[in-house]
Amino acid sequence: MPAALRHHCPEGASMMARCAPPSIQEIHAIPPGHRRKPIQINQYIMYNIARYLGMGGIGLLGACAVYNSRPIDLETETSQWEQTSRSIGNQPVNMHQARQIGLTLNPELNKARLKLANSSNAAIQAGWWNDPSFSWDVQQVLNANHANMAGDLSFTIPVTGLPALARKVAEQYKEADFWALRQKEQEFLTSLDQAWSELSMSKLRQSLIRERLQTMQSEADKIEKLVNAGEADFATRQLAAQRFNDATRELQTVTEAEQEQKLALLQLMGLHATALNTLNFINDQTLSIPAAVSAPSPAALAAAPGIKAQLASYATTETLLKTEIRKQYPELRLGPSFTRDDGENELGPTFGFDIPLWNRNRKAIAESGGARDSARLETVQAWRASLFKAEELAANQKLVTAHCRAEQQRMNTFAASVQTMEKLYALGESTLPEVAEARHQLYESRLAFLNSLGKLHSIQAQLRHLANTDIQP
Repeated sequence: MPAALRHHCPEGASMMARCAPPSIQEIHAIPPGHRRKPIQINQYIMYNIARYLGMGGIGLLGACAVYNSRPIDLETETSQWEQTSRSIGNQPVNMHQARQIGLTLNPELNKARLKLANSSNAAIQAGWWNDPSFSWDVQQVLNANHANMAGDLSFTIPVTGLPALARKVAEQYKEADFWALRQKEQEFLTSLDQAWSELSMSKLRQSLIRERLQTMQSEADKIEKLVNAGEADFATRQLAAQRFNDATRELQTVTEAEQEQKLALLQLMGLHATALNTLNFINDQTLSIPAAVSAPSPAALAAAPGIKAQLASYATTETLLKTEIRKQYPELRLGPSFTRDDGENELGPTFGFDIPLWNRNRKAIAESGGARDSARLETVQAWRASLFKAEELAANQKLVTAHCRAEQQRMNTFAASVQTMEKLYALGESTLPEVAEARHQLYESRLAFLNSLGKLHSIQAQLRHLANTDIQP
């Protein structure tokens, strides 16, 4: 064994001590005649490089996100849905409770809430600098006893402020999703109030038609006796039968509409269709004409969730355009660099940047500019549509309210006429066909009043939630 290496592997030393590799200086002190295995030196260098890189790689990988599988079990999802619907469907539900259930279970609202949660998480994670880059090259010099190597560590310095812009964009997306959720809640309450009003009107129509059918059945039996006695003509009996059949078909139509309206309410509330057979909707709708709902002012409309969502989306496109414009300017790359060449070790800094000669991010800037123009047009159109909708609903409310009052006056007139005719009929001064005609006029007037009243409730539901920012069940 050469003398320069003997102290590294002394006789009687432990296995660990005898295997300790020599230093580079001691390797150069080995006599030339004993340098017969240069590959051992290169193996030592490569071993240490691999070891340190491996340790660093394990540390970095430990901090990275990992994938978690979330498979979908449709049977389990359906079972849970049905169980939730059954637990709610075993009790009477009024409009206030229906709003509470829908605000919790409505699928569109939950989708909007999930989107807001995702954008909130993205806003927390946004704004980080680019990761540093590291490279290491090792080359064995053929027919020589040394290896050349070079390595560098580079950091990107965001002198253009892109991380701050990325964080601002994420916050603006979060704000837009927040107001979009509020808008969805607003639209949900409007739809539920309209569906609830339609169902209430259908129940009132059913009650009115059934009452009229009972009266017409009694009238038909009496008219049949009069026809047989020769006191009434055949046309009178035919007219009574036709009106009875028309009312029967109307009842069938209203019953079908009622089931469709119940299913629409269940869907809005996020419940399973099987709850139709157990859920009992408590309708307390009256026949009184409601007070007028004031149309929102332009200032109130400007603070509405829909307009704020549009403004937040437009602000996002503004920041995205600024981001693309900033990207045409170069970022600085700084870091240390190490080189070993022919046994000489060199250490120094590195400096670099991209030269914006012809690319300059032109395509992305053009696309972002077009997206901003489109967002601006959509925002202005949404504002104009909101103003127009408010004026339209206010005008329709005024017109339909006038129709309701006019029909209510006619209904009161027909009701008084029916009372008069029934008194005359009891005194024998009026005929049954005349009484039946007065009753039918009152029946048709009541149906017309319910139609107008249903339209008025629908209009007022839209007016109440058009600019409402306080979402209450």
